[in-house]
Amino acid sequence: MRTAARIYLFVGLLGIAAYVAVGGRFFAYELYGQAAWIAIAVGIWRNRPAKRAGWILFGIAQFTLATADFFYFTVYGGAPSFPSVSDWLYISGAAVFGASLLMLIGSRRARRDNIAAVGDAAVPAFAIGFFLWCAFFSGALGDGAGLARVVSISYPVMDLALLTVFIRALMERGRRSQSYTFVAAAVILLVLSDAWYVVPALTDKYVFGTWRDAGWLGSYLLAGVAALDPSMRSFIERRPGIVEVRRVAILGASLVLVGVAAIVQRAVTGKVDVYAYAGLATAMAVFISIRLVLLVRELEAARAATLESERRFRMVFERSPIGISVGRDGLMSETNPRLQEMLGYTGDELARMHYTEITHPDDRLLDVQVELDNGHRDSFSVDKRYVTKRGEVRDAHVHIALDVHDGLGISLIEDATERNALQEQLRQSQKMEAVGKLAGGIAHDFNNLMTAVLGYSDLILGKLEPGDVNREKIEAIREASVRASDLTRQLLAFSRRQMLQTSEIDLRDVVIRMEALLRRLIGEHIELRTAYGAEPVVVRADPTQIEQVVMNLAVNARDAMPGGGTLTIAAVSDGTNAVLSVADTGEGIDDATLGRVFEPFFTTKPQGAGSGLGLSTVHGIVGQSGGTVDVDTELGRGTVFTIRLPLVAPDVLPEPGPTATLVD
Repeated sequence: MRTAARIYLFVGLLGIAAYVAVGGRFFAYELYGQAAWIAIAVGIWRNRPAKRAGWILFGIAQFTLATADFFYFTVYGGAPSFPSVSDWLYISGAAVFGASLLMLIGSRRARRDNIAAVGDAAVPAFAIGFFLWCAFFSGALGDGAGLARVVSISYPVMDLALLTVFIRALMERGRRSQSYTFVAAAVILLVLSDAWYVVPALTDKYVFGTWRDAGWLGSYLLAGVAALDPSMRSFIERRPGIVEVRRVAILGASLVLVGVAAIVQRAVTGKVDVYAYAGLATAMAVFISIRLVLLVRELEAARAATLESERRFRMVFERSPIGISVGRDGLMSETNPRLQEMLGYTGDELARMHYTEITHPDDRLLDVQVELDNGHRDSFSVDKRYVTKRGEVRDAHVHIALDVHDGLGISLIEDATERNALQEQLRQSQKMEAVGKLAGGIAHDFNNLMTAVLGYSDLILGKLEPGDVNREKIEAIREASVRASDLTRQLLAFSRRQMLQTSEIDLRDVVIRMEALLRRLIGEHIELRTAYGAEPVVVRADPTQIEQVVMNLAVNARDAMPGGGTLTIAAVSDGTNAVLSVADTGEGIDDATLGRVFEPFFTTKPQGAGSGLGLSTVHGIVGQSGGTVDVDTELGRGTVFTIRLPLVAPDVLPEPGPTATLVD
């Protein structure tokens, strides 16, 4: 439709230029008038404007004016009697024109405010009319008597009404569309051409083909272009606030114009009615003073509301538990304390930064972000990552809204790092629980089968002679069954379904008892260190299973230090829990592996070098014993496994009473 509007405007301007060049032809008015209301109808149908009623009334106004031209030129041949049907249609069309403009620019404010705005616009319009009267009319009050005089005066009155509506639109706060510009230009051309025609001091008779014809025809043309342009959908995009400075300036200029009118009348007629001007200026001054007082009251009320709104916004902004950033063109001009705390930057540092500088490199080209930057959307919600000042990566859930026209954007940034970690722990726990149930069920059935194999193997071996050729094969079967039974015990430990033979044990004794075995196990290239607290570290657990935990962790540490290192095993009490730690100075564990270290059958060793059940067994035994396992690791710095088990409180025995005696 924008292309159609341009073609319509170009062809129309060529037609007007040709009309003026050849001295005028009657059919141009009929053509442009009919084309105007048809173009408006097409624009309403194609563009579907928000204020359709106003545009329909606008089209009716153009149709009425076009009908008046038809009577004037076609029916009356360009020389009607005065007043004629065309005069009444012209006046009616101008009235409908003004009413349609009021509907197009009308806001949702209270009726009293709209009436006040029209009154404010009427003051400068009256001042302009008064100036033109003094400058050009020389006191003329129209031709003829009675009805003819009424019609004669109605023309300038209607033009002043249109001018009032135009000034009313100028006072409205908001972003004006291109369609608005075309309509405003159509009003100006119509008023100027009408003024030229009705001012007797400027012409004695009407001559076709002059620039005032271009004004009337141009008004028709621009009315059609305004409707064909797609911007008609939103005639004026209003913004909150009051444009009182503009309104006060227009009212003040109106009072000045009255004084200028007196000077012009003095120059034209050689005399000035001082009392008339003094009375008019006084009335306008009183009206403007009253309006200024009311406007100041409105400003004070608006200021109070703004301060209250600012206070509420500041409270939300400063105390919000989520990060907030406000700015334009991607710059974070203002940030709240929560966002500064989350990212580690000060407010001044963030105010100089673009959002891409704190966004994780892999998240800088998200599709929704690119669409928003290109103006194809005005809001989105997405999960993305940020990089803090210390280089840490923070997960966040971000809500972003943008004013496409103004460029102002606001971001609500919720730190989701801890939440995502908890969700990942929950998923890992659920996965481990599901695998544990499966492993436990299989282990029980498998163990029953292996019991039968072991039993029959022992029976057969008992009946075979020492030198029997089948003895070696049966022993191989029995050895495989034993290894399978060990595997089932590991699976049962992982699934926390094995039967524990618990007793009260001191973890320090466990480490001391295993020290010699561990030295042989880890080899001479690794130094073994042990540490104990002064207080007993007594827990209730299965001693054999605790030894297996220490053994598995020691083997895991040995494999992490192929070139040698230090293995430190400590058993201490923190007052509430027994703490058993196994630390190595090996290669460490990367993030990808760390999330799976306790998964059954997961191993980083070559195929055949490990079952992947060592750490999962540790996790199962500790969990079944009521404890927890934590891992602290760093690549190149080693790993620390920390096991916490509940301490056993010493029994509190009653103090012995006095010794009983027998008395005969």
